[in-house]
Amino acid sequence: MRKTSTTIICVTVLLTSSALGAEVHGKSSQQTDQDFVALQKTLIAAQERGDAEYVKNAVAEGFTGIESNGDITERAAFIRVGQGEKPGQSPILYDFKVIQLEEGCAVVIYNAVFPASPRERYQHMSDTWVNEDGHWKLKFQQTTLNLWSAHD
Repeated sequence: MRKTSTTIICVTVLLTSSALGAEVHGKSSQQTDQDFVALQKTLIAAQERGDAEYVKNAVAEGFTGIESNGDITERAAFIRVGQGEKPGQSPILYDFKVIQLEEGCAVVIYNAVFPASPRERYQHMSDTWVNEDGHWKLKFQQTTLNLWSAHD
């Protein structure tokens, strides 16, 4: 009887700790929408302040960007951040939405107002983030003019 009780207790402890470990692991690997919005805002802030090293580390190899005029931007051009350039007024970012495609991939969609760019002032932005070796990296960006607002 004593042997059976000890076995039951050991099995119960083992199963409980395994279930708890899986639950904690699942929560830590799952990013929240707020995490992706913060990641996006951090990248934009690094671009504004001219932090080329941060931008370089945050952008994935094989990055492709599509500009508002349809031109394609490769990684080398995108990560080029002018040191010492004094940026104009900061963009206004709003209406963030996050679509998680799978555990290692998410799309962050948001609207932006760029006060220093009168012609391309209002834009819709879509950024695709991928998890590479435990680090989130920007893999794709598409910019679309918000024509309804652009010509007001």
